[in-house]
Amino acid sequence: MGRLGLWTHGGLELRTPEVAFVDSENFPAPKWAQVVAAQQGRGTRNLSIGVSGSFFFPRPGHGDIPLPDRSGMPPGMELEIPREATRGDAALVSSLVQVPSDAAVELVVLEGGPSHLDRPKDFARMIVDARTKFGAGRVLAVPGIAAPHNLGVLVYCGIDLMDSSRIAYDSARGLFHTADGAVPRDSLEEIPCACPSCASGGPLLEHNDHMLRVELAVAKTALRHGTLRELAERRAMNDPWSTAVLRELDLRHYEFQELHYPVSNGAVKAYSPFALSRPDVVRFQRFVSGLYRSPPSPRVLLLLPCSARKPYSESRTHRRFREAIEACGNPYAVHEVMVTSPLGLVPRELERTYPAAHYDVPVTGDWSRDEIGMLTGMLRAFLERNRYDAVVAHVSTEAPFVREAVPDATFTAEGRTGSEEALSRLTAALREAVAGIPAIGGAQRRSEDLASLARSQFGEAGDALVAGATLKGRWPFTRIFRGGQQLGMVTDRGPISLTLPGGRVLAEKRVACVEIEDFHPQGNIFAVGVTGATPDVRVGSEVAVVHNGDVRAVGVARMHHREMVELRRGEAVRARHREASLKS
Repeated sequence: MGRLGLWTHGGLELRTPEVAFVDSENFPAPKWAQVVAAQQGRGTRNLSIGVSGSFFFPRPGHGDIPLPDRSGMPPGMELEIPREATRGDAALVSSLVQVPSDAAVELVVLEGGPSHLDRPKDFARMIVDARTKFGAGRVLAVPGIAAPHNLGVLVYCGIDLMDSSRIAYDSARGLFHTADGAVPRDSLEEIPCACPSCASGGPLLEHNDHMLRVELAVAKTALRHGTLRELAERRAMNDPWSTAVLRELDLRHYEFQELHYPVSNGAVKAYSPFALSRPDVVRFQRFVSGLYRSPPSPRVLLLLPCSARKPYSESRTHRRFREAIEACGNPYAVHEVMVTSPLGLVPRELERTYPAAHYDVPVTGDWSRDEIGMLTGMLRAFLERNRYDAVVAHVSTEAPFVREAVPDATFTAEGRTGSEEALSRLTAALREAVAGIPAIGGAQRRSEDLASLARSQFGEAGDALVAGATLKGRWPFTRIFRGGQQLGMVTDRGPISLTLPGGRVLAEKRVACVEIEDFHPQGNIFAVGVTGATPDVRVGSEVAVVHNGDVRAVGVARMHHREMVELRRGEAVRARHREASLKS
């Protein structure tokens, strides 16, 4: 849900996420602050958020606190925040129902501040409700709760603007902040910091402001590198409130989170228990347990361990597994499925898709109770929907709980799964299991595997994409032809890349479509020209760009379907093929 943004207002630009630093006589903002929270009408920075009546500023009529002399600072823009405004630059809201979703405001400030620290479940729900109501096109601010140890989680929640009031208050209480939490300054025998303030014996406030700035830079770096979820997980391990917020989002607001997770590329670093409930991981688990259908020809299920190298088939161990399978005499009658955490089960034909080819997990051979419960549940659900004549399990450390879920399976590994003895037992067990099954050709099996891949990407429309198609090339580099036209291509990147004819197939099924105004794209498609999109579109989706049923382009989505409509700026689709380019 976190994002890097550019807010243009009053001729000035503000890059978010950002922190507004308190600026008063007792709590001066640092000179490098881009945004300040100052007494109403006294700002002199790039952007000054007007505050009237708070711990730091008295209400009007109770004595004004003069601001420090900011002479020499460049003039900025002052932005006042009227309470519950329906028109204007910004609105301070205590209840989401008090501001219409179509109100002409650019900045929405959610009131409540520190009270949210006692109600993490309500906070998570409030964030989801606010973004759902006000959309992606407004800056969302929550004051009073940001600290270095939770800022990564706040950015992950999609908060664009925070403030330093909690830091200023804690500084007055003598609390020394780090990315791991806060401790009393006078309890430190050694200062675990070398910031300019600590190095020179400066004020505690300067150190705490500096730490907030550093953590903001860490969060922005994580956003740019696609590791914000990992940052949020690390910070949550040190803070009960952050743990509760992240857990609540995962368990109660999966659908909203999943909307914001890409369907290709990226990286999944499964280093903490939170990895089991990551929305992109849960999305894959749900698909394999529910909507997935195994290729119809293979009648023997072979369960294999994962490998550190991805995709698995490029690992040395899995190449040896393949040799043992081919030695059984009818290798295409065997369906290989990997047993792994946190994904659970990965069918061989999906091993190059996201996140199967993009996750990293510590390999120790030890499985937690949660991992075991996840895997056994997936195995039972998988076998209820996909029937086989026999199940062979070539696993070692996973054998006890695989046996619990599939008691009739034949187990062939004892100790090392890649030993000559274990591989010989695997070949013998498969030879016995495929006896009597008619020989299955490689071309037939490749078509079925491609259909399975297409369904994972486009749902039932994937069947229409590959029905009656001719395949050319060697897996995974496979081109899809029908009627003399190329519909798409599979590469080692994983998903099927569409051509214009392939986009027309999806457009007929109203799947993976982005509707645009009446123009012929000459380059990439921007949100300003998008009028709608089908609900299945996510960041990284292969999509057809359509106007009234006419496919104008195909490419890769850079926003999810709601953002394409809610935002008026930004790249919505990175086009690969355009109708205009073919006509020129």
